[in-house]
Amino acid sequence: MFLLSVFSPLFGGLINTSPVARLLGHRGSSILAISCMVVAFISSVVIYYEVVFMGCAVSIDVAGTWFSVGSFGAGWTFNFDILTANMLFTVTGVSLAVHMYACDYMRQDPHLSLFLGYLSFFTGFMCVLVAADNLLVMLVGWEGIGVCSYLLIGYWSHRLSAVKSAQKAILVNRISDGLLMWGILWVWYHLGSLEYDLLNVYSASGFVGLSILIGAMGKSAQILFHVWLADAMEGPTPVSALIHAATLVTAGVYLLVRLHIHDEMFVIIVGSLTAFMAGVFGATQSDLKRVIAYSTCSQLGYMMVSLGLGETGAEASMGHLMTHASFKAALFLAAGMVISGNGGNQHIARYGGGAHSSMFTMLTLLVASLSLIGFPELSGFYSKETILNLAAICADPIADVAHTLLLLTAMLTSAYTTKLFYQCFMVDFSGSSVTPVRNILPTLAMAILLLDIMLKVWVGTNLLSGMLFFIPWGVKTLPFGLMIAGILTATAAVGSERFTLIRFAGSRWGFDQLFARSPVNPILDLGRITWAIGDRGLLSVGDLRSH
Repeated sequence: MFLLSVFSPLFGGLINTSPVARLLGHRGSSILAISCMVVAFISSVVIYYEVVFMGCAVSIDVAGTWFSVGSFGAGWTFNFDILTANMLFTVTGVSLAVHMYACDYMRQDPHLSLFLGYLSFFTGFMCVLVAADNLLVMLVGWEGIGVCSYLLIGYWSHRLSAVKSAQKAILVNRISDGLLMWGILWVWYHLGSLEYDLLNVYSASGFVGLSILIGAMGKSAQILFHVWLADAMEGPTPVSALIHAATLVTAGVYLLVRLHIHDEMFVIIVGSLTAFMAGVFGATQSDLKRVIAYSTCSQLGYMMVSLGLGETGAEASMGHLMTHASFKAALFLAAGMVISGNGGNQHIARYGGGAHSSMFTMLTLLVASLSLIGFPELSGFYSKETILNLAAICADPIADVAHTLLLLTAMLTSAYTTKLFYQCFMVDFSGSSVTPVRNILPTLAMAILLLDIMLKVWVGTNLLSGMLFFIPWGVKTLPFGLMIAGILTATAAVGSERFTLIRFAGSRWGFDQLFARSPVNPILDLGRITWAIGDRGLLSVGDLRSH
């Protein structure tokens, strides 16, 4: 029963990407994909009950020894503990909603079966990653979600922007993944094993900790490695929801929590800078999906800061990861309905108020937005408030700076989220007439995520309980005051140019130009030189001599 949560999505992906999918047709492939995800989700619920409530952690050896080199043996072993149970429940729940949404959203696509197969593979490899008992099996899932993200972001291969965005995502991640691989090899060299149990005893510090941390920074789109995240919006909306909610971008945070690489000042610095940077970028964007994408980057910064605050911070980081997955997936699915209702237009300044969307879409976007900005009594409020409180009571001066940046980020998040909702539903700049989109499967998918947001209030309250007595009243209420200030700022500035902070922020601080001029161009020049000397030069001369 436990293994169904891992292998059921992989089975659905295997069938839908094989020639058998032609026999099933679009309807059969949709039923198969959703059925496999239902089985995986039910299995995850059983695992959550057994592990979290009953306290029965389980380790399963699937296929014995995979391969052996000397005294080192790699095995296909999966471990289901509390951390795995929380992640599996989150991943499969969000993925089930996204699969249901995709079956309707992509129904006109001639290759729907292939798309659903990619989604299922993506979910399956993420489940392999979180259930792995050692670094080698984790690396299989890690690389699997990397390849699937490339296929999904560039799924619309007839669009040059989608192809370039997919290439950008995989190349940026190759840099960080290379350092992660180096760290794993270093661990194996020193320990002779890649089992998590030994790694929890061995302190991954120095070069090993830094290499694994940079590997996690690439997947979780931290500063310097964030450039691929917004461009990933070129993929279909279900892809954006799955990548930015509970799978790819959370893999790095999960890895750091699993390997106990936290309590590091470097992690706090990286996380706080990422959160503030993404908040500024989100406030200067006009593309609906890119605004939500930068909000994801910003919330990942919160999680990284929390990781640097010790063991309690790691728990708070996982709690925010779980709550964020629900409301961010709901945001993307509702945004997809808004975009469809406006004829595929993603520019929020050209929308026609709420006339092109159903009331349920408006409700979903409202609840998810309120959870994102940390409105009281919603799941996002409790998990974000926990992180802010932990940063406030930390005695380190760097934590004080991080707390200030996170507060400013909270105000920016409130401002651009309010602006997004206000321009989508409250004002009409378009004057166009498009039929509202009201379909059963997307509505059901958003209803599942709304229910998930409400249920995860329990997760947030458990995190925040026990801390209220140690936090001064002014510190506790300051985030709420900044949230109100952000809402008022946004409503006052919508429709004017005053909301655009500075032109430099609109260009995303020149990170794309920096990457193009420093690592990319020299590498391309080197490739041209080696091709001219090697492929076209020496090899062609050898061919002439052979003739």
